[in-house]
Amino acid sequence: MVSSVLRSVTVSCVVLLFSLVLAGCSGDKKKDQAVEQEPVPMKVVKALTRDVPIWGEWVGQISAHETVEVRARVAGFLIRKNFEEGRSVKQGDLLFVIDPKPFEEDLKQAQSGLEYNQALYAKAAKDLQRFKKLFDEGVVSRDEYESYETQAATYKAQLADNKAKVENARIQLGYTKIYSPIDGIIGRVQVDVGNLVGQGENTLLATISTIDPVYVSFNVSETDYIRAMRDTKARESGERPIHLILADGSEYEEPGSYDMVNPTIDPQTGTLGIRVLFPNPGDLLKPGQYAKVRVCVANNKNAVVIPVRAIMDVQGMKSVYLVDPDGTIRNQPVKLGTESMNLAVVAEGVQAGDMLLSEGINRVKPGMKIKPVVVPMDPDAQQPAAQGCEAGASSAQDSEESVPAPVPAAGGQDGAKTAAE
Repeated sequence: MVSSVLRSVTVSCVVLLFSLVLAGCSGDKKKDQAVEQEPVPMKVVKALTRDVPIWGEWVGQISAHETVEVRARVAGFLIRKNFEEGRSVKQGDLLFVIDPKPFEEDLKQAQSGLEYNQALYAKAAKDLQRFKKLFDEGVVSRDEYESYETQAATYKAQLADNKAKVENARIQLGYTKIYSPIDGIIGRVQVDVGNLVGQGENTLLATISTIDPVYVSFNVSETDYIRAMRDTKARESGERPIHLILADGSEYEEPGSYDMVNPTIDPQTGTLGIRVLFPNPGDLLKPGQYAKVRVCVANNKNAVVIPVRAIMDVQGMKSVYLVDPDGTIRNQPVKLGTESMNLAVVAEGVQAGDMLLSEGINRVKPGMKIKPVVVPMDPDAQQPAAQGCEAGASSAQDSEESVPAPVPAAGGQDGAKTAAE
């Protein structure tokens, strides 16, 4: 009997303990559900609108502003070089000297002939004057007088020929000293001192190039040309900024300016030749060098921009997580335009003012609810306000924050691609 009582008490205790455990577990589960249902604060950004410049890039080649070939104009032995190769020279600097002795002798001979004929002409002129008086008095015949007149005219003509020979001999002697025709950088000497130059041809001695400023020539496609010409507002407001991207990817600090546009499009390539001018005070740019010319071809008016970090890419399909006003997350496919400076232009899928999840996109899924905390699109950016195609013209359309405008950069190895394509 006692054992039965003990067994009943034991069973009752076990049941009571099990009930307490179940009650505790049920309370913890309800508490966890309450925590899970509370929205989690997460950072979001708002899509903004602004005028985004559309930039085109083309491969251009640098050439000297002026290039002069220094050549020997007379035949002779080169006896002196008066400069250092690769250095700057000024207009009028003495560069080369050709042996002047033969030309000095030619000049002396021409001067001797001139002096001889001057004496003959002086005597003929006096005889003509004397016989003119005798002819007027009827002392000498007309034939005799005309013979003296012809002799004086002949000596006068010979005198003019002698003067021309003297001048030519003086010019030829002057050619033995070769001076720089322009300011610039002189290149490698093509003929060493001691060689015979100018024999049968105008021997090339050196080349001088003016490299401040320099030309950069490139070709644009008909499409880019038409797009730029139709952007009448930018064209009428002023010149579009021209930038130069060097081989190491850095941007050249000096802006360029338009110099020349070909009047016709090349029918074989369908491109239009353009030449721009860049200052080159530090001689960084060298003729023959290749660089990318970046030019604003049009303005993308009121473009919607979002941060690149908010974009998801799944097998080439671009999408973002939009956040509804109630905090619900939904997946939104998007069609993107150009990307640069950590921002992207949205062509379809997002409107200005839409909230996007910008951080923690791998920790959420569509349908979840969060507590959106709006933050600046790119708080670390220290870029100036957006610039349009007009130099110095601000075109920012930001409604809440100031963010840098995308500056699209496209490849262009074929010389006919733009960032908008």
